Amino acid sequence: MMRVNLFRPVHVKTLTSQKRRALLMARKLLQDKAIAIQNDIRGLLRNFGLKVGMVGAVKFEPRIRELTEGMPDLAEIIEPLLEARSKLRETFAALHRKLLAIVRDDAVCRR
Repeated sequence: MMRVNLFRPVHVKTLTSQKRRALLMARKLLQDKAIAIQNDIRGLLRNFGLKVGMVGAVKFEPRIRELTEGMPDLAEIIEPLLEARSKLRETFAALHRKLLAIVRDDAVCRR
């Protein structure tokens, strides 16, 4: 095969690099889904004339509860979305801490 040029060398990544890539992909997926839920909540509230405005990640949930305070039906719909967003953010934070621990111990990443 080598004599007739049918052989191509292929780089195989190490198991460690594959695990790190999986960690990065899972972390990114959780982050994207949490942002998508946040944007969906904003869109749902906008249909009712409620604008969330510029709020950070920490003040987002209290702001939503403040807006839906007088509307129990809407609050009942939005509450599961807030819980899902909160759980996604917690899981993202756990993976992020794991990633930071890896980076802290790796000289190449620290450079």
